[in-house]
Amino acid sequence: MRIAQQTAWVLVAALLAGGAVLVHGGEAWGPGQGTGYALGVTGGSLMLALLLYPLRKRVRFMHGWAPLKHWFKFHMAAGILGPLAVLFHSTFHVGSLNAAVALGCMLLVVSSGVVGRFLYRRIHHGMYGAHATLKELEDIMQRDLKTLEPLLERRPAVRAEVTRFAALVSHRPQGRIGRAWHFGTLGLRRMLAQRRLRRSLASQGSRSASSAELAALLRTLVDTLQAVQRHAQFSTFERLFSLWHVIHIPFLWMMVITALVHVVAVHAY
Repeated sequence: MRIAQQTAWVLVAALLAGGAVLVHGGEAWGPGQGTGYALGVTGGSLMLALLLYPLRKRVRFMHGWAPLKHWFKFHMAAGILGPLAVLFHSTFHVGSLNAAVALGCMLLVVSSGVVGRFLYRRIHHGMYGAHATLKELEDIMQRDLKTLEPLLERRPAVRAEVTRFAALVSHRPQGRIGRAWHFGTLGLRRMLAQRRLRRSLASQGSRSASSAELAALLRTLVDTLQAVQRHAQFSTFERLFSLWHVIHIPFLWMMVITALVHVVAVHAY
């Protein structure tokens, strides 16, 4: 299923890239009429609709308007489709200063949204799941470590690697630079640990277990290391997401205001 989804996304990206090249290099339409104008109206409307999600969260009389996760899904979809429609509306050219400012603000919001999506997934159960808690992640980590105990009784080298990674994760370096380096490189260190575990298990395949059993054990090991890493990074990701949220909302309003100025300028002059 995952491979099929990845293939579909690659095909969509290829089609969009091909369409962008054709629109940019040809005379398919003008921004001010026909298809180009319709794309501009559609994209602008979708970007204006981005405000519905924060309003749904904060305005009291809107609290009963459908579950919040559906609003969030719409927010994510509009945040992708709206800018795409505007880019195709402009034929990937900037014709005036106010258009350049509006486009720059839009790209700033899109970039901010990509960062926010990354941070969001680190502190929630899936893309549209509930907010996780540190206690939940600690319970998951302890459960996974406990599950591994009987599986590693005859594999001291594998046990040592898991113990080493857990000790590495719990280490708290001194200084901001040291902590930032530790946080930023934890994912790479986990992948290196998984690689060593894979090699260690492969060398034991013919002696102690079938390939299917070793594959199942490797999946459990990978899940455990990921749980340990997520638990260690959770608090930092929460702080980063809070900081991102403070920045993203003004960016969103700035994009809406500059887009409205662009629309008024185009129709007035």
